[in-house]
Amino acid sequence: MKATLKDIAADTGFSVTTVSLVLNNKPSKIPEGTKQIILEAAQRLGYRPNQLAVSLVKKRTDTLGLIVSDVSNPFFSTLAKGVEDICRENGCNMILCNTNNMHKCDLDYINMLVDKGVDGIIYGMAGDSTLKNAIDSCNLMKEQDMSFVIIDRYFKKLHTSYIGVDHLMGGYYATKHLIEMGHKKIACITGPLHLDDVLERLKGYKKALKEAGIKYDSKLVFEGRYNMESGAAAFPWLMKTKCTAVFAFNDMTAYGLYIEAKKNGVSIPKDFSVVGYDDIYFSKILEAPLTTIKQPVYEMGVKATEILIEAIKNKKRPEEQFVYQPELIVRSSTRKFE
Repeated sequence: MKATLKDIAADTGFSVTTVSLVLNNKPSKIPEGTKQIILEAAQRLGYRPNQLAVSLVKKRTDTLGLIVSDVSNPFFSTLAKGVEDICRENGCNMILCNTNNMHKCDLDYINMLVDKGVDGIIYGMAGDSTLKNAIDSCNLMKEQDMSFVIIDRYFKKLHTSYIGVDHLMGGYYATKHLIEMGHKKIACITGPLHLDDVLERLKGYKKALKEAGIKYDSKLVFEGRYNMESGAAAFPWLMKTKCTAVFAFNDMTAYGLYIEAKKNGVSIPKDFSVVGYDDIYFSKILEAPLTTIKQPVYEMGVKATEILIEAIKNKKRPEEQFVYQPELIVRSSTRKFE
């Protein structure tokens, strides 16, 4: 049986009130000797406070919810580690929710987290989210007076607290690198084209082409789904384009290309160069380590959690927007085209 305040009181001979004051670290004139006796008894008897009762008194659960779209993608597991590390530093717990890229699950998990009484939510929306979907999710959290920070995917029209990356510059850096390597016919495999981050990367791609005097060709754009399957599905199309390089809008998409290329006896980078986006762990250990755009994913998780915890402590809604600059990481999946 779990030890109670009454058990400790019976063991030490002090009143339940005295025991409660000591174990809850309340201001009192109780002698240090008495406090030590009570604390030792609590440890010996295996006393653990009733967190539900503590939460009712504090009106906080010291628990945050993290909603991500695909925990099997190392991007999101790295993000979750950043969130969890800061939660631990601040004495908080984290509930991880994986939606499998379905907006319906976003809403289900928001309702579940509200029911669990979490203090706030770090929200990475599903890949099938439209602007209307995103507004519905935000309104649901606002109606429940829930503090939240959006991370990664975002729509500019939401006007909420947000942690992300300058994706226009990311797309620009990726494409400019390929152009500087001598490539002129550059294909790209995007994510879902209704997402703002995808459109921003595409703008960066177009910006780099325009600067180099290369005409944009929509026939060199393949809409993917930010996963290995869409990278694999794009491979036959890619071979027909006769391109010399491809910009994959995330590393998982690039991995799908690698798999199909190997199956078909096609060499990366000998037959075509590849640039990815994210710089997740496996990108540096591929047979041809992947040149990619680094997003500071762990740092994003840390920053979102710090903003949310600070807002909760100050009893205000998070308002800060923080946009990181991406970085080009050059490895051996790209080569000069001559």
